[in-house]
Order: sequence, then structure tokens, then C-alpha cells
Amino acid sequence: MNIKSFLNNNWIHFAILFLFLVITVAYFSPEFNGYGLKQHDIEQHKGMSNEIEHFRETTGEEPFWTNSMFGGMPAVQISILYNGNLFQKIKIWFLGAIGVTSGIFLLHLIGFYILGLCLRIKPIISFLGSLAFSLSTYEIIILQAGHNSKAIAVAFMAPVLGAFIMSYRNNWKWGVILSALFMSFELSANHLQVTYYLGFLLFAIGFYELFMAIKIKETKQFFITTFGLICAYTLALVINYGNITSTYDYSKHTIRGANDLTITESGNSVQNEDGLDIDYITNWSYGIGESFTFISPYVKGSHSTSLRNMPLAFRDQLKNSDRTSSEIKNLYDSSPFGLYWGEQPITSGPFYLGVSVIFLAILSLVFLKDRIKWVFFFITILALMLSWGKNFIGLTDFFVEYIPGYNKFRTVTIINVLIELCIPLMGVLFLQKIYINREEFKLENKKFLITSASFLLFMIGIYGIGLGDNFTNPSEINQINEIESSIKEQIYSTPPQQLAEYGIDINNKEQIQNFIQTQVQQYDDSYNNLKKFRSEIFNSSILRSIGFLVLSILIISLFFFTNISSTLIIGSFSLLILIDLVPVNRLYLGTEKDASDNYIHWVPKEEILYPISSQESDIKILDSEIELNPKLSTLVEEGKLLGERKAKELEYTGKDKRRIIDSYKFSALNMNTNYRVFDLNGGWGSSRASYFHKSLGGYHGAKLRNIQNLFEFQISKSNSSVFDMLNVKYFIQGNTFNINPKALGNVWLINDIKTYKTPNDEIRALGGTYKLKNMSSGKLYVNSQIEDSISLYGSEDIIYIKENGDSINIPISNGLKIGLKAILVSDINGQTNVIPESTLLLDTLNSFISMVSIEKIDEFIPSKEALMLDSEFKKISTNKFSGDGFIQMKSYAPNKIIYDADIKGKQFAVFSEIYYPDGWTAKVDGKKVDIVKVNYLLRGLELNNGSYEIEFSYDIPKIKRSNIYSIIGTIFLISFIAFGFWKIPTGTSES
Repeated sequence: MNIKSFLNNNWIHFAILFLFLVITVAYFSPEFNGYGLKQHDIEQHKGMSNEIEHFRETTGEEPFWTNSMFGGMPAVQISILYNGNLFQKIKIWFLGAIGVTSGIFLLHLIGFYILGLCLRIKPIISFLGSLAFSLSTYEIIILQAGHNSKAIAVAFMAPVLGAFIMSYRNNWKWGVILSALFMSFELSANHLQVTYYLGFLLFAIGFYELFMAIKIKETKQFFITTFGLICAYTLALVINYGNITSTYDYSKHTIRGANDLTITESGNSVQNEDGLDIDYITNWSYGIGESFTFISPYVKGSHSTSLRNMPLAFRDQLKNSDRTSSEIKNLYDSSPFGLYWGEQPITSGPFYLGVSVIFLAILSLVFLKDRIKWVFFFITILALMLSWGKNFIGLTDFFVEYIPGYNKFRTVTIINVLIELCIPLMGVLFLQKIYINREEFKLENKKFLITSASFLLFMIGIYGIGLGDNFTNPSEINQINEIESSIKEQIYSTPPQQLAEYGIDINNKEQIQNFIQTQVQQYDDSYNNLKKFRSEIFNSSILRSIGFLVLSILIISLFFFTNISSTLIIGSFSLLILIDLVPVNRLYLGTEKDASDNYIHWVPKEEILYPISSQESDIKILDSEIELNPKLSTLVEEGKLLGERKAKELEYTGKDKRRIIDSYKFSALNMNTNYRVFDLNGGWGSSRASYFHKSLGGYHGAKLRNIQNLFEFQISKSNSSVFDMLNVKYFIQGNTFNINPKALGNVWLINDIKTYKTPNDEIRALGGTYKLKNMSSGKLYVNSQIEDSISLYGSEDIIYIKENGDSINIPISNGLKIGLKAILVSDINGQTNVIPESTLLLDTLNSFISMVSIEKIDEFIPSKEALMLDSEFKKISTNKFSGDGFIQMKSYAPNKIIYDADIKGKQFAVFSEIYYPDGWTAKVDGKKVDIVKVNYLLRGLELNNGSYEIEFSYDIPKIKRSNIYSIIGTIFLISFIAFGFWKIPTGTSES
């Protein structure tokens, strides 16, 4: 076939690809004009991956581990380049050439178009489906949030599905080859949750095809095809073996794997099974009423934001209402809640598919004779109900309990991506049939009118009746109900002198009650005003959808009642989809600018590559480290020169240049030091500190289980001993920092070892042990059990109930020292407090009533002792040591730390590095030794007398082998594709 003939036969595909490019460039125009998308998760990723990327740039190697976040963790789900994976390289090249955001959007368009080609759908109809699929608001929203791997995985769902159906329906040989190709791309996206959900759809279609094969007695071909698909997907797994197997191995040690603890931090028993906790899985659950956002975008008020920060479209709606300017200002100033009133804790926007697209899907259910439509409908309904999570807990519980792998993933709303795929596909299948068999469909115009009228009446009914939520949600209702008690508590906790300044007499109960009622009424009035505005948003949203539905009915009716060109009708409907979806999407990712004439969603590209600026606290820590070790000054200066060279290479100037220089300076500091910081502002939800330092905190959806447990049991309680053993040398809070003088450094020798039978005991022993005794006639409850005297760890639920029924929560202070007692007392006014026993002894007027004594009887001293399980103690010879000797870090790399040791006699060393059972090896004087897990998550070594070198190194040989597997698998796949072009005909029967 010559080039001219090829172009003549395929010009339509090139024309549609050109249209895809035009739409992409038009929507994401800032990316082609020197801007990059401001994405929260990508900025967080920069923080977590900075150490890895600098190490990769400096050495050309993969570290597989980073110490920059959560004390240390594998790099598996952060940043690893699998050099043998051609599909990962193609993906990186493609996104780099076009632009990440635009490239991902273009993949959506092309992916669904390929799905249409696999099903022999007319190109113009596939074009329409591509628009509907790609412009579903969730896809735009996750791009804005920076969930790039998720978005890429969703984009490849469509061609994977197309090749799968093609295998059974059209050309099984090409279907199998394309299945291997597209599944390889799907898995290279490394978002296994999306791929896992896609499996639901593939299995459902597979069972349907089996049923049909049995019915028409074609089981032999079915099993041949199925075997071919299994081989294809196995080949894709081999090609992506590195990221899949490393993710699987890593997941076993994360919050998605098993938990070695069987209690909560308060000491109550809990049955911890493999996988995530059900509350964590369903924390983001779509509301049942919120599901109406599929057909009308703002029925729950768009996204989580205050009224003052809501998009211009809503501000204009408020401005154009019948409210006066003062009423609008009052609504802005006093509104107790925001724009969104759905049931998710926070959301960036709705799942809006387009009422016109939903209408096409409904028509497919009515008119299509192919029963595969019921498979798509079934998966749509199943996905919807599963996305409800805790709002439809029976089904969710069943899947968590009985469906393998379901409990490994959080944020159940993600499963709605199946609906985003099925609904447009059902729509284009309908359009394909009416395009081909238009005259037959004209005979069923009454059925069309009935269906259209029914849907229209349904939408009008929603407009008239509403969703029954009163424009609020349970969380807001609970807060409203607690307003009165909250105001009352605030008043009685305020000093009388301060209340007097506002004319309030604490002894005048009537005055106080009137004041409270006035405040409550003002709050109720503000809330009612907010709900009125929300009702206006709801009504305008439904009316908008009714308008688009009427237009959809009119356009599709042209098929039934006129002879207008089918192509023209499809083109008109495509334009309608654009007009419907694009304005909605632009609220969440558009080109709107703020008052300073800066883009809201876009920043100059210079801020994308190096997005994080150092704070004053970071600079002070750098100066502090140089002051302690002046040799660092030269090394940091070398880093600065590298940064200047990089800035010159990229042609960055001003503040952009400073960000690059800072990145290289702190990288040089980190490669020659080994301290940790804890960001008191970011803590467990930000990787900003990880960009510049080795941080105890961070940002990640799959943290190691042990560090998460330690956070819940000890770090969240500000246990100073735990901070000390983790070598947290600096505490950061904004621009200020504090030095922790008790940080124990990289390694120390201890004197005693304490052993425990269970991890429950070990992790709790990292805190203190306390003895509580009831000293009065009230009742002391510990975890709902009545106690007179008890030893505990201090994190239990401790309540004292006085004789008059008043309940008091008893706090246990970490600052209490051994040998000192504190007493819970009540004064003559009935006020309770915890005071030192020494203060009570000075109370000669007996103005206090003693209720509970609190005494610290034991505490963890990390500099002198190590805690471990009985099973770990078997690795060492004794539990007593002199502590004589010296160990100092010699060199640092993320995957290799070397120490010089001079040990006197047999000793035990504790290292402030995170214990991880896979990949880390320890060598003493060149000989491999056992690493002992101590203090719940640190490393320890028993050392013999002498002077020698200690080395910890990390490697994952499996990943290196996987590169070979990927290359071999890719060669096989390319060979199959070449064979297909050579031997397999491309002509197929029509779907």
C-alpha cells in the first residue's frame, strides 16, 4: 500500500486526531504559553522525591529508598525508573513532548477513540464518545489535583476494554495482541486501584461472553480467546513485573497490609485484619443524593470552598440575585459553612457526566438489542452503590470481607471511573445503531417520545421536589445542634472580669441565657440565608440540565422525524456536549485570573520543576549545621555552584534561580548529614520539610504500618523520648525552629534490654507507665471498666464520675516525672484541675477535694535501654551491656550508611534508622550480621569488641531482574505485533 492510498483510506482518523489536538491546545492553552498546572499532589511529590532525584542525578543510580520522609521508607511508590520498561519510557517521552496535563487529556481522547475503532464504531461517533469520556468533570478535577498516575490509568481503561471486546466480537488474534499492548500501558501507569476496578468490568463482560458462547454453542472459540487474553495480560504483567512485584512486596508492610497490633492507642481490643480499616476505606464516600451530580453538576453546591472564595459564576449568581449589597456582604462574612453541602469530608468538585450523555445511555437501554448493554448497566449500578461506601455499608462490608483485594484501596469514590467509561460507551453504541439502521428506528419514534418525556418529567420532578436534604448535611446539622452548648461552654470558661467588659454578669443566669439565645438566633439566621442561596444554586443547576436535556431531545429527534444528514446530527450533538461540559470543567481547571491578574490554576513553568521555596527556619537549620561542622560550608558551596549551573542551563533568574540553588544546597547538606526535623504545621500531611531535610513527617497514601502505628500511639501524644530516639534534632513551625538538645544522633550504645511478648506491649512501653488510684467516693472508669487502682500507659480513655453525676476526662501529662504524684482535685466552686501533690500538701485550708492520684512508675529512657520482642531477643546473647565504646557515621547515602566503630567488649547499638525487613543488610567488618528490630521500628546490632566498619546497605535485586524480564517481554510483544501485520488480516465483521 502506497502513502497516497494509506492517506485516502485513513484521512478521517488524521482529521479527528487534528481536532483532538485543537481541542487540547484550546482548553489547556496556558501550558503552551509558558505555564504549568498548579497541582497539589505533584508539589507534594516533589517534596517526597527530591532526595531520590538528586541522588539519581548525581550517581546515575536508583536508591530504592529515601530517608526524607516518615523517617525512611522504600521509594517504590515515590519514584523509581524501571530502565527495562519501554512503556514507561514512551509514556514519559510523550508527556514530556506535549506537556503533562495536555498529554494526559489527549490520551483520554485517543484512548476512547481507539475503543470505538476496536468496536467498529463510526469515527465521528467515536469522536463524540471521546469528548464525553475526556470531559467528565472528575477527569479534569484529578488533573488539577495532580493525580496524574490515576488519570493516565483511567485514560488507558478505554483501549484495554476495546481490545478485550474486540477479542470476543471481531478479530480475536488482533484483539489479543492489542490487549497485551494496551494492558502494558495501563499497568505502566502504576495505579493499581484503577486497574483493579477495570477488572470488575472485564470479568463481567467475560462471563457474559461465556454465557453467549454456551447459548450459541461456540465455547471452543471462547476458550481459545480467553486463553489468548490470559497470555496477553501475563505478558503485560511480565513487562511491568518490576513495579507490580515491588508494589506488592511493599504493600505487605504498609497500612494496606497486615497490622501487628491488636489494640487501639487507648488499649481497647480491635480485630486488625490484612488491609485497610473500613473507616479509612470509606472516609471519602459519595452521598446517595450526591449521585444526582451525574446529571446536574451543582445539586450539592460544586466543591469545598468558602463563599468568599467560590468561583466567579457563583459570585455572579449571588450578585444578580434580589439581595442588597449589605445582605450579600453579610452572607460572605457570617456564613457558617461553605458552598458544598454533600456528605464527603472535602471535595474538589462533582462527578458530572453531562445530562446529554446520560440521555444517550438511557436510549441505549431502550433501543439496543445487544444484551451487553445490561452488563454495562449492571457495572454502572454496582460502581455507583460501591461509591456510596459508608452510606450503603452493607454492600461495602460484603466486598471488603469477601472480594479479594478490595480492602487494599481507600477512597471508594474512585470506582465511579467505571461509570465514566460505561455511560459514554452505551451512548455511542446507541448512536452507532441509529446511524446504521435509521429507517428501522423511525418506526419506533413513539418509544423515543415516551422515553424522552419520561426523563424530562423526572428532571422536572427533581426541580419541584428537590433531593430532600434541605440543602444541608448530617455533619452541619450536628454542628448546628451543638452551637448552644458550645457558646455556653465558652462563656463559663471565660474569666468574669473579661465577660464584664462586654456587660455580662456571670451570676445573672437570665442575662446569660438571653445572650446565648441571641447568639444562637444570629447563627440560625446566617445558616438559613446560606441554605436559601444553596437552594438557588440547586434550582439553577437543575434548570440548566433541563435546558440541555431539551436540546438533546430535539437533536436526537432529528434522527426519528427528519432526513437531515446523520453526520450533521452527530456533529451537532458533539457541539452540545462541548457546550455542556466545558463551562463546568473550567470552574475547576480553567484560565480564570485573580485580582492580581494571575492565573488561579496555572503558574509559570519555572515554578513547576522546582516549586518549593525555603523558609527562614530552613536557612537557620542550614546555618546551625555548618556552625556545628564548618567542613559542611565547602560542601554546601559546591552544591550552590551546581545549582547556579543548573539555573543557567534552564535560563532561570530571580526567585526561580534561588529555588534551584536552595534545592542543590540542601541536597549537599543532606548527603553529608543525617538529622531529622519535624514540621509541627505539616506533620503527617505535608512533604514540604522533606524537600529540604530528612523529615519525620511527610505526605503519602501508603505509609509504612509501623510509622503510622507509632504516630497514633506516641508521636501524636508528643512523646519526647520517641522524638529523641528518632533523632529529631529540629522542630519547625513556619519560619521558626527549635533545637532538640536531647536528640540521640545516628547511633548510640545502651545498657539494658527489655523484652516484651507482643508488639502491643512494646509500642506502649515507649511511653510511660502510670498508677491511678481512686481517692474519693466517685467512680473511676478506664476504658469503660470501673477501677479502684490500676497501672496503665496513659493513652486509655480515663473518666472520673463524681457523686453528682458530673464526668471528668482525666488527662495524663507526658511531663510527669518518676516519683512525683499529681492529684485530680475539685475546688470549692466545683472546678476540677490536676495539680502536683506538693501543692496539695500546702493546702492548709482544705480548699481542695482529692479525687484521683496519678503517679508515674516507669518511663522509657532511650539513651540507656532498648525495647524488643522476645522473638528478636533470640538474635542476641545477653540483655546487659556496659555501653563502653564509640560509633560515628562515616558516610551517608539513602541506600548505604557507613559507620566507624570502636567497641569495648560486647555491646548493643541502636541506630536511629527505620527497620524494614526486606532489602536492608548489615555488615560488620565486612561480615553480614542480623539486624535486630528494637524500639518497635528502629534497627539494632549486637557488636563484639574491636575497631571496625559498620555498613547498612539497601538493594532490591528483584527490580534489577525485572528490567531483564521487561526487555524480554517487550521483544515478544513487538514480535507479535510484527507477526500480526505480516500474517493476520485486519478485516473484521462489524460489531
